[in-house]
Amino acid sequence: MVHNMSKETQEETTIPDPKEIEEQYEEHLIEITEEEQKSSKKKEAKENLKLKDVPGLGKKTLDILTENEITSIEGLMTTRLIELQTMGIQRAIAKKVRAEIVSTVPKYKFFKEEIGLEDLPGVGKATADMLREKGLNVYLLETTPIRELEEKYGITSSAAKKYKESLSEIRGGMEFINAFDIMEKQMESPAFSYGIKALDALTTIEELNVAGVRLGETLELFGPFRSGKSQLCHQLCVTVQLPPELGGVGKKAVFIDTEGTFSPSRIKAIHGKLQKDLGWEKNFEDVLRDITYARAYNSDHQMTLAERLLELFYNHKDEYGFVALDSATAHFRAEYAGRGTLAERQQTINYHLGILGRLADTYNVAVAITNQVQSNPAAFFGDPTQAIGGNILGHWATTRFYLRKSKGEKRIIRIYDSPYLPESEAVFAITPEGCVDVEGD
Repeated sequence: MVHNMSKETQEETTIPDPKEIEEQYEEHLIEITEEEQKSSKKKEAKENLKLKDVPGLGKKTLDILTENEITSIEGLMTTRLIELQTMGIQRAIAKKVRAEIVSTVPKYKFFKEEIGLEDLPGVGKATADMLREKGLNVYLLETTPIRELEEKYGITSSAAKKYKESLSEIRGGMEFINAFDIMEKQMESPAFSYGIKALDALTTIEELNVAGVRLGETLELFGPFRSGKSQLCHQLCVTVQLPPELGGVGKKAVFIDTEGTFSPSRIKAIHGKLQKDLGWEKNFEDVLRDITYARAYNSDHQMTLAERLLELFYNHKDEYGFVALDSATAHFRAEYAGRGTLAERQQTINYHLGILGRLADTYNVAVAITNQVQSNPAAFFGDPTQAIGGNILGHWATTRFYLRKSKGEKRIIRIYDSPYLPESEAVFAITPEGCVDVEGD
């Protein structure tokens, strides 16, 4: 018994064969490698999924896509639903096919389908087409007051309220978010340079690590004639087109001209300097093509142009980054003369500015207006110069800049009012090459 016990103990404590362990380890590595290769092939197959192999995509729909030169997954995912509908593809089918791609192709895991008028309860294709013909879209529906929807688009107040509530539910219900999310959103908001180091430094928000003009913000440039308001508008129409690595956002600009101030030659000069200093490859002709211009001949025409931008930006989503209105008050000041028209003028300006603010909020574009000034005879001390438009203009812009002329080419720009920038000023110069930093400052 003792001998047997001793033998069993020896068998239990026998050391495994190293060669056998090595063989088992190698077999395990081979299994892991094969699994990784299979997983990689599956992932590669999903990434390289052909359009014709998408589940739920019938031959008729595929033929329509091919006829319209959409032959890839990317082409289908980047084409707007309204465009697919125009081609003859039913909205429901397009959404179903794209949902299949989202669930199949890892690249589009975070893709969010756009919301259209047809997605609202009680709105069919005929009603949606009728509303679109009147210039309405989902973004406008969400931000337009119910009274305006009733008067302008013929939607009853009860229907408008129902649509807004449904849209809120589709977007996730609760419209309140915490302040930390607001900060993150502001930090992620793209910004573009003024093309002037001193002005970029002046507008630096250290907490957000951002400088220059942020997309979605509204600016007012006011000051006497020859103070540089129009020059800055020209400059921003160019710098917004710079690629991100050069300080821009690579987007188009709009210039609404009320006083005949727009000058292609100034655009050429500004472009030339930026091209020389930064090595920008975009040519002058393409820079001009990416500035959408309109001349407003009276206040009604000016307001109409602003409203048309709502439709333009909807049809060309994410293409535009900046709107300049030079000037916002000239026509109103000329057409509403005398104290008897003051109340009507202010109400009209308020509505007009509301449209411009809606542009900035809805389509994430920066909007800058220039404003004229007048002298306040009641001011016995300090600068008697004040902006036209009173409190309505004063409350509209996120940041207000006061410009004034200095010696020679020099101009002084001061932050007059801003919720996040301190009152301070910078100096720049207006030269044949555009707005530039002052040497030695």
